[in-house]
Amino acid sequence: MMVNGSESRLKIKTNRFVWALLCLATLVGCSLPQDRSEPPQSYLLDGGNFSPPTARRSNGKTLLVTVPKAAPGFDSNRIAYTKEPLKLDYYSNNIWSDTPAKMLLPVLVRAFEGTGAFKAVVSPPAPTMADLRVDVDVMRLQQEFVASQPSRVRLMTRIKVLNMKSGHVLATQVFEAIEPAPTEDAYGAAQAANRALQKLLNDMVPFALRHFG
Repeated sequence: MMVNGSESRLKIKTNRFVWALLCLATLVGCSLPQDRSEPPQSYLLDGGNFSPPTARRSNGKTLLVTVPKAAPGFDSNRIAYTKEPLKLDYYSNNIWSDTPAKMLLPVLVRAFEGTGAFKAVVSPPAPTMADLRVDVDVMRLQQEFVASQPSRVRLMTRIKVLNMKSGHVLATQVFEAIEPAPTEDAYGAAQAANRALQKLLNDMVPFALRHFG
């Protein structure tokens, strides 16, 4: 009987200790500061209502549009702006929904599909053997407050078109578009960036079609 009584008292003490620890953990959790900050606002880069030029006929070939690459400083989903030459800053509570380079891929695929110039337009990881290829690099995408009122967005890309059968580079060129921002904030930057992208698509797509023949 004495042993059982000791075990019973030990269990009671253990249960009380565990209960005290749970209460303490709850109190500590309640006392910690809670993050009540608003989630970051995200923006799309989709080119708006771009209408690609229509080809006179299909060339019967398959076009591969590779995943665009971005220059250092523009290879994240942060929205960049500059107030001083050579210095990049980023909005703290506003972001792109994805990196601009990744968002550009479906825009390019839709644009080249809309021309009707190709039997098919594919993107990685499509296993289809392609006849032609388009590479696009994002060299710059920034809102500029330097000596400009209102601010403006500069979008610079490089396009390269290749013949996959021969391995030859058919053409390469740098395109740039500058658009004024309607407001001096991230939303204004996003609006201007989409207008700039429309301008570049109007230049890049016909450029590629001319060299694909």
